[in-house]
Amino acid sequence: MTKADDLHLSIERALTRRVTLIVTVAISLAAVASLFVTLLVFGEGVRPQLMAKASAAGDVIRRDIDTALELGIPFAQLRGLDELAAQTASDMPEIGEITFLSTALTADTAAVPSGLRAVVQSLMPSAENNLANRLMQPIIWQGDVHGTLVITLDHRHLVGQMRDIFFDALIILIVTILVAVELTAFLTQRTLLGPLGLAQSALSARAAGRFALYQRAKGVRVITWLIDALNKANAAMGRRAAVYLARPGVADFIKTRDLQKTHVPSRAGIIDARIPLFVFCFAEELQKSFLPLFVAELHQPTDLFAVDIMMGLPISIFMLVIAVLTPFAGTLVDRHGNRRLFLVGLAPAIAGYGICAMAQSGNDIVLGRGITAIGYAIITISCQSYIAKAVTAENRARGMAVFVGVLMTATLCGTAIGAILADWLDYKPVFVIAAGLAAFAGLLGYMMLAPGTERFQSSANQTQGSARLLLRNYRFLALLLFCAIPTKIVLTGILYLFVPVYLAGLDASQSEIGRIMMLYALVIIPVSPLAAGFADRIGQNLKVAAFASLASGLVLLSLLTDPGVVYVIAIVLGLGVAHAFLKAPVIVAVMEVADSIPNVSVTAALGVLRTCERVGSFVGPILVAVLMVHFSNAFVAAIVGIGVSISALVLLVLMRFSRTGQPESV
Repeated sequence: MTKADDLHLSIERALTRRVTLIVTVAISLAAVASLFVTLLVFGEGVRPQLMAKASAAGDVIRRDIDTALELGIPFAQLRGLDELAAQTASDMPEIGEITFLSTALTADTAAVPSGLRAVVQSLMPSAENNLANRLMQPIIWQGDVHGTLVITLDHRHLVGQMRDIFFDALIILIVTILVAVELTAFLTQRTLLGPLGLAQSALSARAAGRFALYQRAKGVRVITWLIDALNKANAAMGRRAAVYLARPGVADFIKTRDLQKTHVPSRAGIIDARIPLFVFCFAEELQKSFLPLFVAELHQPTDLFAVDIMMGLPISIFMLVIAVLTPFAGTLVDRHGNRRLFLVGLAPAIAGYGICAMAQSGNDIVLGRGITAIGYAIITISCQSYIAKAVTAENRARGMAVFVGVLMTATLCGTAIGAILADWLDYKPVFVIAAGLAAFAGLLGYMMLAPGTERFQSSANQTQGSARLLLRNYRFLALLLFCAIPTKIVLTGILYLFVPVYLAGLDASQSEIGRIMMLYALVIIPVSPLAAGFADRIGQNLKVAAFASLASGLVLLSLLTDPGVVYVIAIVLGLGVAHAFLKAPVIVAVMEVADSIPNVSVTAALGVLRTCERVGSFVGPILVAVLMVHFSNAFVAAIVGIGVSISALVLLVLMRFSRTGQPESV
């Protein structure tokens, strides 16, 4: 990398950080203001509605009392008033209690929280006891007051509604900020950093004595003018050289200086695949928080298995199809090009969403998810290889970090928004929305991905040979069996299946389930860079991965102490932190193994790793579903935790055994 490249890269990073920071702060302030305005408006608007419902309930009861009094029954001899009040209160969740007082009291409109007070009380459960939400109506017959009807609003219902609105708005706020950051990075690259890169490339080429016609920039007028001016001067130089072509040395000069040649750098860049991939993965993640519950709701006696097994089967089939197709998808991408395969992959993806939207049984959902997995495998491999081809050896890690970052951001946003949509609209409409977003991702991919990209030089035979060499290596095999695969079992079995089913059993709403599941990605996004830096500093990536895997197993054991929602939240957070320390060290450890084996490329090693990880992703939901049939939920988490912990300890022992000088391959 030249000094000019270093300067351009440093300018790019500094500018991206500053623009992203400014946009993030501005959007955060606007979103926070919008959040509190929403809560204030809700708090003010809910009071008259609650009073109207309370008054309507009182009118119903007083009409029944008036009817009895008209029949000549004295008020003191009326029977069943308490039962009538209890039945009326049970029919309206906003009302907590209806009582009768024999004395006449002054009518009191309820002190329903509103404005900023409602916001504060919705976030402070201790304030619930101080609420006095009452409506008092006198019972009057023929001018005499016979008593007072006291209607007490259920402050827990009100506070619960306020809390739900607050957290839903907060989730939308977080998603808005993350989407804005993605768009800011894309627009900054497209409209500013991209043209600057073309200008730097043109100036570097001219300084090196290459006088070709450089690629024109779009978006910045000054840069466009500069490159046009350089091209005009180069073209004039070429025309003058052509006049003296017959003279000795002129032809060589034209050839060595690239005169009369169009110099077009590759248009493919990391940023090209970022937005299409984000939109598609966002669509795919919408169903993650409710898929097991959706299967349970539609389960039929004709389904392949009992409901407990069927709840995990769509996740397992999805992962199995990806594992089978991943090696072939890479070959297809190399043969037909990234953009074409990206568009082709949309057809099965959208078809799978359509099948799930029209599903009538668990079998239909399994079929739909399997078909969607075909598209997912093709599209993700297409984008990953596109980024790999667009980067140089110096910024390969940065390119893969972009790929992983997009997936994690999409996971966070999609899981949370999908849960809110399912709560508002039900399950099936979410798949329709996913299909629409996938189609939009296709349009973005057609517009942004370069139509032609260079092919990889590796062939399928070379990949198979690399797999054989890797699977004969003790370190790679141990990392695979005792760390990578158990991690995926925990991810798909515990987070994607166990957590939603377990929380639903605790009467958590769909929005609450989505909020809790999104904490996993919310932790990984900021912690992963810190964990990667820590692993780099100590230089023990395999050891860091092993201890992180051990920590994830111990986290699951904590559910035995208290099977409540708070402990589920703690488990999700703990898994997020542990897996954040796993992701980068595992990749680096695999790269180190590949470097130590002749004729094995890093790309091939990572491909084998990803394919084998899908095995764990396939096994996880089925294993956890089978365990949930025979054991209590808390004990299921403990069993998986013990298994993962034992695997991590075995890996640590094998690492120590390997350092004693034993051979690392069989």
